[in-house]
Order: sequence, then C-alpha cells, then structure tokens
Amino acid sequence: MKKKFLAGGALFTALVLLGSGVYFYNSLPKLRSYEQVKTQYQSSDLYILSHDGKLLHQWRKNKDNRSFQWTPLADISPVLISEVLKSEDRFFYEHTGVSITSLVASLYQRSFKDSSRGGSTITMQLLKLIAPDRAQYSGMTGKLRQILSAYRLEKSWTKKEILESYLNLIPLRGEYKGVTSSSWALFNKSPSGLTLKEAVALAVLIRSPNAGVKDWKNRACWQEPSLCSEFPAFIAELAKKTLESSTHNVALHLAQRLSPHFVSGEIKSTVHMDVQTYTQEVVKSQIQNLQAQNVNDAAVLVVENATGNVWAYIGGSGISDKKFVDGVRSYRQAGSTLKPFLYATAFENNILTPNSWIEDSAVDIVFERGIYKPQNHDKQFYGWVQVKTALASSLNVPAVKVFKLLNDESFWTRLQMLGFKNLKEPEHYGPALALGVADVTLEDLTQAYRTLANNGIYTDLRFTSNDPEPKARQVFKAQTAQDVAYILAQSENRALGFGLDSALSTQGASVKTGTSKDMRDNWCVGFNSRFTVGVWVGNFSGDPMWNVMGVTGAAPIWKKVMAFLDANYPSAKLSLASAQKEITPPEKYPQARIVYPQDGMIMALDPAIPRGHQKMPLLAEGPHPAGLQWKINGKKVAGNKSILWTPETGRHTFELYQNQKLAQKVQVLVK
Repeated sequence: MKKKFLAGGALFTALVLLGSGVYFYNSLPKLRSYEQVKTQYQSSDLYILSHDGKLLHQWRKNKDNRSFQWTPLADISPVLISEVLKSEDRFFYEHTGVSITSLVASLYQRSFKDSSRGGSTITMQLLKLIAPDRAQYSGMTGKLRQILSAYRLEKSWTKKEILESYLNLIPLRGEYKGVTSSSWALFNKSPSGLTLKEAVALAVLIRSPNAGVKDWKNRACWQEPSLCSEFPAFIAELAKKTLESSTHNVALHLAQRLSPHFVSGEIKSTVHMDVQTYTQEVVKSQIQNLQAQNVNDAAVLVVENATGNVWAYIGGSGISDKKFVDGVRSYRQAGSTLKPFLYATAFENNILTPNSWIEDSAVDIVFERGIYKPQNHDKQFYGWVQVKTALASSLNVPAVKVFKLLNDESFWTRLQMLGFKNLKEPEHYGPALALGVADVTLEDLTQAYRTLANNGIYTDLRFTSNDPEPKARQVFKAQTAQDVAYILAQSENRALGFGLDSALSTQGASVKTGTSKDMRDNWCVGFNSRFTVGVWVGNFSGDPMWNVMGVTGAAPIWKKVMAFLDANYPSAKLSLASAQKEITPPEKYPQARIVYPQDGMIMALDPAIPRGHQKMPLLAEGPHPAGLQWKINGKKVAGNKSILWTPETGRHTFELYQNQKLAQKVQVLVK
C-alpha cells in the first residue's frame, strides 16, 4: 500500500511540475549551438596529422581527463551506435527530447522494483554535458528545467548533432571521455572498427562507467544474450587494462620535433601515412634481422625533392629501449657519405673531371698534426683509377689526395653552404675530413644529397602545410651536380668496390653508402628525380656493430623504400644525358704534383740533432715515375717520386718536372 501511495505521489508531483512548465519555459538557461559546443571542445591530446588529415601520432597535454579528437558520427561504427541507443535511449529517433514511456518506466522501477534506473533521454543527458553549471538540472525543479530544455534543444539541433555530441562528450571508464578515447584504450582501435562484442562492452559502461567486472558482465549479457558465454573472460581481460591509450607511435619523433610549434590541438604535417607506415615496418624488420650483429637503432628521412616536403620521418627502430632518441637529428660520424661533395668541389674548381685519373696507392700525408696514412676498407690499392670509379667505389686514398689537391678550405666551406651544422674549424679535421670524420645529422646529410638532386640548389625542408616556401641558394653549378649524380647512378663505376650486383644496384637512382670508424654508424643516402631517401643504422649507445657495412645495414632499407616510392609514386628517370656529354674524355697523362712539402711551409731546424741527420722528404705523384724530375733552387737532383733532402736555413724553391715540363713549384722557408 505504501509503494502505491509513493507511486501516486511521484506521479502527482510530476504532473504538477509539467503543469507549471509554462512558468519556467521563458526563464530556462540559454543553450549553446552545436557549432559552439564542437568549437569549444578541447582534446586532452595534441595530434600530428598526415598531409591528408589522417592521425599519425598523439600525445597527452591535459592530465585531468582523457579525450581525443572530435569524431564525426560517420566515423563511429553503426553497431556501436545501435548498442548505445539500445542501452540508453531506445526511442531516440521517435521522441522530441523527452520519452514519456521512459519516464513512466523509471518511476515504476523506482517505486516498485527498488531500481535506480533513470528516465533521461540522450538529449536530456547531453544537456548536463554541455551545461556551464550542471547543478541547474538537479532536484525536482531542475528536472523540470531539464525536460523543457530538452524540447528546446531538439528544436535547434538535429538528431545527428545531438547523438554525435553525446558520443564525444559522455564520460566513460576511468578518466576517459567520449567513445573514441575509450575505444583506443580498451581495444586499441578507433570506434569505426568495433565488433559487436566490443560495442556491447563499451555501450553498457555508459550507465556505470566504473562498474566492477561482475556488474559489467551482467549488463553485457542482458544487452546481448547471444554473446553471454564470451563476456566473462573478455570483460575480465578488459578490466585489467590500465587504460593508458596505445596510440599511434609511427610519428613519435616528428611529434617531438614539432611540439614547440603547436598553436592549437593539432597540426597537419607533410608526412604521407602510407610511406611513413611502410618505412617504419621496413626499419623494424631490418633491425630485427641485424640484432644478432649488435644493431638496435635506425633512422630514415624521405623528402620530396622539388618541394622539400618530408614524406616520412622515422627517428628510431621501434624496438630499441632508447625510443625517445631522435636518430634524424642525432650527430653521428659521416664516413664516406661526404665524398660526393668533396669531388663536387674539385669539379667546381676545375681541378678534376669525372674522367680524370688519380693514383690509388700507399701514401703518407704530412700535415700540421703529424703523418696520415689513409687506407681503403679492404686494405688494398688499385693503382691508377678514374675519378668516377674512385668516388662510386668509395676509395679512401684518392679522396685524401683530392683534398690535398684543393689545398684550401673550399671543401669545408661547401659543407657549410650545404647546411651542415656544428662543424668544427678545418684544422680540427685535417685531411681526414675527406673521409668523413665530421659529425653530421641524417637530416643535414639527406638535405645535402637533395641539393645534388636539385641541380645544386639548396632549400630548407618543410614539415607542415603551414611552413613558408623555402628560400633557395645555389651551392653547386647544375653541371657539377649532374656529374656527381651520374657517377653515383652507374653500377659500373662502383663495381670495383661493391661489385655489379649489390643493394645499391637500382635503376634510375644515385646512391652512396658510408661506414664510420669501428663500424659505429653506417649510412645509405640517395635520390631519384622525385625523392631523396637517407638511412642511418647503428646504436644510439655508440656501441660498434659487428661486421655490418653500409651496403648490408642501411642499404637494404634504402632500396626497399625507394622501390615502394617508385611503385606508388612513380618518377621520371634522372635526366643525366647532358652530364654524359659534358664529361671530358679520359686523360691518359694526368698532371703530376708535389705531395710534400706544401707551398708556403715554414720549417725550423732542431739544434739538438746534428745537421746531417735532419732530413726532409720530397714526395711527388704522377703516372710514369721515370718521367719525373726534381729541381731544388734551380738545380737537378737525383730521384723522381721521392727523395730525402738535407735542409738548410733560408728560402728554397722546389720544382717538379713531368717529361721535362714544369708540373708544379713550391717554396719553403727553413729557419
């Protein structure tokens, strides 16, 4: 009898409230529009988007709650929408904000079933989610205010707008807000791809977000009896999750780089999702294959030549424990990757041509800090070779000789013009700069090769759609860049060092590898007419790899990425015909030169050593040694390629003749 009295009282109260609704109607709180709610929505995370708006990476900025990007209704699985309506508002598309059936059912449940089931529609629930002060909808008066406001909301908003806003704003398990954040947290997928079982498990959480496993399972079974046998184990496993979202990680390092530039919750990058994802998988696979050889880390940069747009930015292998180190911006020893710019400088200064001959033989290079004895990686010497072979086969001795031929700081200056940062002064490196002892970043190295691909023109990279159009500067003449590109594109040029069939044998692309001292770093950088791809492989810890060269470590990654680009974003073949025509014919008798002493050198005799025991070497190189002749202060001396001279105080002139013609003259002051 008491329950009937209570039910009658509750119904009477409801009728009184409805009857006085006209009084409240004009004093209802002002409602925000759908556009205002969506615009004012704040994601707890920052987002990196691909060039076409796809999510590449996200990371958290708000620690109070967890909400992701606003998700359109079209991007939410229909099965999830259906299960939410089934659980929360079966008559959503039939009522106009208030369901009398649900209200009566709620009153009945509260009065006779001791149930706390509410009669609020999705529209009424949304009002609390968007209200500046939720207290205005509390109590009996507040309930009337909520009912009347729901009618008003349905008149100004569409059903689609109401449902979409509700699904984005509804609080769910733990700190998560909206179905998108919970979907990623629980199932590691967007709400567009949820299965029926997943949709049910998520939908029944709305009524009691932090329900225990038992209640959660019971609600799911009540909602979808056909799957009840699967829910106990499934929900028990979901309940174990920490709900720390396993979001996209493919652009972690790009996100770190761009984070200072955020002006809103998201930023659209120039990265292409398919290229980024494929490259990351190739890197992961290659490093897994090399882990037995003590290789754990890698980085890749893919750049479009014409625009400078970065299409892929992989800062790490994805399997290393040093996941926050950015390999694209880390400084590592360049190895042989600087040689193309050394030879380009020599071409630019008209010292050599691609078909010039240079001797690959043992030599002692004397410089301010001592004597340098360069060797090739295989400890062999190949005698007289053409410059194009020396470069493409990465011979060390010819590179050092080219450096000495320049006899100035022009190579170092070109490296600065190419954008290499943090270079020490030239004297710090000495002739070893020719072999890449300088520390460089993958970003700067890739940029330098892109300059060759762009006919010697350098421009900055672009990482976002808002980056300004880059300014251009000419570093090398177009002909010089084309000459180097052609050399690096021909398999026969690198046959001496790598054979004709290697990971570098790619049609229509120019490529160079490099390996630093003790195999701590290896590189592969190259380009076709549309893209430049740079790859670094090694260990962020600095530990050496075990028998891994550039051609076996970085080159396989480079080759696969280039093949993917060529298949999906075809490019014209490199236009290098002009470079072939301009290259001079092979020179049978290249110019001899003085290796030591250098012009302008100042020497001092050691008073502690007897004069007759002090010797200075005269070193020369050139074809046909028998045709070489030295003159000291105008007088012929015995010997051709190398002799020992007893120094005397004063200024002295040393002349080298080749076939009775003066090849070079230097002057030295002895004190």
